[in-house]
Amino acid sequence: MTFRMSLFNKGLMASDLKRFWWVSALYGLFLILILPFHHMVQDIPASNRWAREMLQRSLDIFSGQSGMQAILICTVPIILAVLLFQYLHNSRAVAVMHSLPFNRYTLFCSHSVAGLVLLLLPVTVTGLVLAVLNMTTPLKEYYSLLDILRWMGMTALFDTLLFAITVFVGMFTGNAIAHIAFTYILQVLPIGLYVLLTENLRHLIYGYASLNHPGDLRYNFPLMMFTSGTGSDLFTAGTVAVYLLVAALFFVAAACVYKLRHAEAAGDVIAFTIMRPVFKYGVTVCAMLLAGAYFANVYRGAFPIIVWGYVLGSLLGYFTAESLLQKSLKVWSSYRGYLGYIAIIVVLLLGIVTDATGYVHRVPEPEKVKKVYFGTNINAWIHLEKLKDIKDQGIKYEGAIFFENRDNIKHITRLHRQLLQNPRDKKGVPRYIIYTLKDGGYLVRQYYIDEKQYASLLKPIYESLEYKQARFPVVAQDPAEIKLIEIDDDRTPKRAVILTDRVEIGEFAVRLQQDVLNTTFEELVARTDDYVHINIEDVNGRSVHYTLRDGYRSVINWLKEKGYYESIMLLPDEVEYAVLEYPLPPEASKTGSASRRVEIRERRLIEELLSINGPDDFTDRDKTISVIFSGRATTGPFEFHRFIHRDWPVSAALKEYMQQLD
Repeated sequence: MTFRMSLFNKGLMASDLKRFWWVSALYGLFLILILPFHHMVQDIPASNRWAREMLQRSLDIFSGQSGMQAILICTVPIILAVLLFQYLHNSRAVAVMHSLPFNRYTLFCSHSVAGLVLLLLPVTVTGLVLAVLNMTTPLKEYYSLLDILRWMGMTALFDTLLFAITVFVGMFTGNAIAHIAFTYILQVLPIGLYVLLTENLRHLIYGYASLNHPGDLRYNFPLMMFTSGTGSDLFTAGTVAVYLLVAALFFVAAACVYKLRHAEAAGDVIAFTIMRPVFKYGVTVCAMLLAGAYFANVYRGAFPIIVWGYVLGSLLGYFTAESLLQKSLKVWSSYRGYLGYIAIIVVLLLGIVTDATGYVHRVPEPEKVKKVYFGTNINAWIHLEKLKDIKDQGIKYEGAIFFENRDNIKHITRLHRQLLQNPRDKKGVPRYIIYTLKDGGYLVRQYYIDEKQYASLLKPIYESLEYKQARFPVVAQDPAEIKLIEIDDDRTPKRAVILTDRVEIGEFAVRLQQDVLNTTFEELVARTDDYVHINIEDVNGRSVHYTLRDGYRSVINWLKEKGYYESIMLLPDEVEYAVLEYPLPPEASKTGSASRRVEIRERRLIEELLSINGPDDFTDRDKTISVIFSGRATTGPFEFHRFIHRDWPVSAALKEYMQQLD
């Protein structure tokens, strides 16, 4: 009994409840309005599936329907903790509080328990109101008592955790604004530092690539879980137990720190002298990385510009931190600490520039590689290789290709070595090269790869069976597993043709497989208008989309033999005329300016406009020409648009029409 009474004082707790009851009342009022009241005013039949899901999701604090609840959870516990321990921010108040006949543990525990009561009481009352409504109204058709209990538990858990974090942070500062700011910073600091560091390394180290996935511990802080939307996927009974333990540890650590805290720290940004260098250099590092990342993105990663950003950011961060610590702007006498910091940064930058660790030039030997991922989508590799959780769910990632063939692995390592001969080259598409090594490790790199510049190295890779099976699954697909094939041309109002006959499906699939296997590297990388679609749906309902390329001669001939070609495709004879025009910029359209247009009715030129293609790497929008085709098919009139570029190779006659636009 003596021990219990020494930790908690009824008078202190009653005083806190009396002073801050309004915080609890407002919190409860908001919860009542957001949940029970909102549910009651909904006049939606229980048979409405959308309504049922909407109301169920309102009891999931991580769903998009619970944005206001997330805001309350991320603000109310923090505000309440700052109010309860606000005496630590004022020298007179802390002197009065510490003069009372209570030890610091009693003060700490009494304030903390009062805060938890004020936080959890509104949650409990709201939960009881929801339970009563669930038992006495039609709301039981939308969600169960278990859903209500789950909401109460999760809300109470996060309220407690954020309150504990705020109390813990408050022991290290004597300033109310810093107390609030540090609480939020602590939660975003891990992911924030990670993002800043990887963004800087991406510009400093050629080929650097980072791995980031939803299961990463950086996303397990409450604030990050709400903003990333991954919370509901991470919670299990074990996770709840860990969070409760973490909250308890924050309370215990805060009590221990409070015992060591000096009363004279009231008003100081940092309460402990030993923590001041951590704060000062932490602010300096963050400001330096932020400025470096900004200058790198604005000025395309030029190294001298990044260094200038580092100097500017570190200067601003260092002397701002010094000003806060010394409560004065006269801090230039502290320049020695900054010079020491700069010396360390210079050494690190020299190590990066000279590749002291060998990171940049590290290429594994082909015989040590188990397989290689070569693609544009890092999420594909994370899910398919790292997390291994959706391999059998039919999810298709574009550009997600794993190579295990020894020849392809040799080709990729050869390409990798060639890429190292042209550092800082940013032409082409960014691609990941991720080696899975035989010893269980990974080597991850990202480079810009220009398919034209490295054509000789990419050609054997793109033309390999392994590549085509990954990019075009139909190559390895059994025609017996295909449910239907749909062929459609977006350019015309003609109806799509759907193949369901087993014989026709087999013939079409075999011809498509052969056309894909015969496709050359040059055809694979050539620019192709995605007008004619082939959609193949298997017996499990999974669909894969393909574009009918001009080079698929076998497929096109089969469509013509069966009489499907004319009923699907746009025929040149169906186009009556084409119009060339320069698209007007938005500012010109506001002034009422008319676009320049020229009409073409010559059949030969219309056919040229339908088939013309060129490289897709042009950037001069002033040379882009809009082509509008108008005509009449068997199903009625039609009109479709496409864009061409003035620098594409065209006939002399078509060039004359283009010149009329000038």
